[in-house]
Amino acid sequence: MGLGNNIDRQQTGRPRKWLSINHGKVELSEDGEKQLFSYVQGYLRSIYTAPRTYNGEQVTKWFIDLEDGEEELYTISFPYNSGTFKSIVLALASATELTSGTQVKIEPYQKGNFTNVVVRADGCKLDWVVRELPPVESVTINGRTIKDEGKRMEYITSLTKSINARAKRGENSNIRNNDNIVNTI
Repeated sequence: MGLGNNIDRQQTGRPRKWLSINHGKVELSEDGEKQLFSYVQGYLRSIYTAPRTYNGEQVTKWFIDLEDGEEELYTISFPYNSGTFKSIVLALASATELTSGTQVKIEPYQKGNFTNVVVRADGCKLDWVVRELPPVESVTINGRTIKDEGKRMEYITSLTKSINARAKRGENSNIRNNDNIVNTI
């Protein structure tokens, strides 16, 4: 059991399972072993960002918390600019009837070199709320041109705020309050 599990058990009484989505599968890593799953399902509790340190470098990651209604709390982590994460958010944003009691299912799959995802709410497949995202812009910094996803990520962030507000409707659960996490949405 890692440090994150100990803290979460104190805060929620539930162990936390850390997940990622890679090569079209949900991946659970525990005690040095990896298990692969076709999907993860539960009640959406929160979508947020938090800083993490990897190899001495601080990066911002996205997290999605799902609760299974019994004793497990799942947290899926994504790189900040993850296309898979954006797809999940665009699908969840279309779920206008989303509440704390809505069962969400995230089913990744591999297509060519890309991981795609199907998102369901109470068994119904969700389409993206929009098909076009704000464009990626090119900016020049110190004579080098780089891609800037700033406007696109602002849009995704605004969608996560709306999703979180809807996911809290009807909530009477004791799941942890993410107000203590830096950059909570």
